[in-house]
Amino acid sequence: MAEETITVSEYIAEQERLEKEAKELFPKKFDVCTSSLGYIRQPVYACLTCNPTEEAGMCYSCSISCHGDHNLVELFTKRHFRCDCGTEKFKTMACKLDPKTDGHTKSLNQYNHNYLGRFCWCDVQYDPAKEESTMFQCVLCEDWFHDTCIGITPHADDFDDFICRDCTKEHPFLRRYAQNALFMIGLSKKDGGPKAVTMVDCSKDSKGKAKASGAKDDESEVDITTTTSTTPSAHTPEIKDNDKDSKDVSTLSSTTITTTTITSTTATTTTPEAETTIKVQVKRSIESADIGHDKENKDEEHKRIKLEGPSKQDCKLKEQPEDAYPDLTMSLFASEGWRDLLCQCSSCTQLYILEACEFITGEEEVYEDEDDDEAETSILESGMKKLNEMDRVQMMEGMLAYSKMRDEIRDFLAPFSEQGKTVTQSDIQAFFAAKMEQRAAAGAKPNFF
Repeated sequence: MAEETITVSEYIAEQERLEKEAKELFPKKFDVCTSSLGYIRQPVYACLTCNPTEEAGMCYSCSISCHGDHNLVELFTKRHFRCDCGTEKFKTMACKLDPKTDGHTKSLNQYNHNYLGRFCWCDVQYDPAKEESTMFQCVLCEDWFHDTCIGITPHADDFDDFICRDCTKEHPFLRRYAQNALFMIGLSKKDGGPKAVTMVDCSKDSKGKAKASGAKDDESEVDITTTTSTTPSAHTPEIKDNDKDSKDVSTLSSTTITTTTITSTTATTTTPEAETTIKVQVKRSIESADIGHDKENKDEEHKRIKLEGPSKQDCKLKEQPEDAYPDLTMSLFASEGWRDLLCQCSSCTQLYILEACEFITGEEEVYEDEDDDEAETSILESGMKKLNEMDRVQMMEGMLAYSKMRDEIRDFLAPFSEQGKTVTQSDIQAFFAAKMEQRAAAGAKPNFF
């Protein structure tokens, strides 16, 4: 079979293409392993050449410096991960960047089927050359899911984070927040497979109008009318206190009677619109004429405010409506700012720790390797830069060696050009082998041409 031939200009063009591709793939420096940084959130890679059946991962730098010619799978970001390269996870592969002589084991790393190159509920092997679906990463479990497996999905520009149905099941408190305007809900039957059959956009009311960010799904339209009477009323109703000690109605002032009417339109997927008018009459006690009794009432009022009044520890979760879809599985598509909705009281903080999702309340920092300033320069430009960094003597010796090599290669190629012959790989190898023998016989340094 004849060897493939290319011209010098074609070869140079191919090298420039490869340089451009390398700049896009490797914009960061890859000379430091992140193992010494401990457990951090960082880009992670799996090597199917070294570990085709055992779950293990490595940092960005090791994926290039130690496993550059292996079959790698990019997993993107994983939290609380420490590089496995060079540990007992890679039995025959030593890390070139960090020897890891202490033989430490990454017992705190959490693995899933991604580390074996498989993703989604369908558990298929990922092949970037054949993959046609769009995939979304769950912000909690960090697995990746096909849009075709999720089912109905919003446009990618309409949400920032995806939370899969498995995570809303594992963390049911999220379902209580789902009716907020910052979420879109993908619903599916529990026994009907993972694909969502209904999409609920909580940012809009039943009439398709935009809903305020703080409005709940059952408060799409709220009409609040407050009326206050400033004169005594002859129709003051009898009031009974919920406390054990009932108070005489004479201790209440009709000048403080306030009536608030709230009209709410509730929209669900299975029932028509329903209007409910809730009239709440709010009354409070007035000061007693008796000074001693007045002081006692004030003291009791202060105690009540202290015990029942607003507090930084008020639980937002308890203020959320109950799960509106308890019989359906739920995936969430969240817009920017959804984390701010989550309660951070002591009880909820303990809940997050118990469910191993304490990271959920804030944006997580992702470690990034240092930018490679030389990634934007060509090999020629990098070579000239290194040359300029040498002292004068080394620079002159290098330039002389380069000039001599150029002349000898030109003389070698001249006969091929004159005779119209093709320069083969074996011709080039034979030329350099002969030159190395000449240098060795003359006692010259091997790295000098």
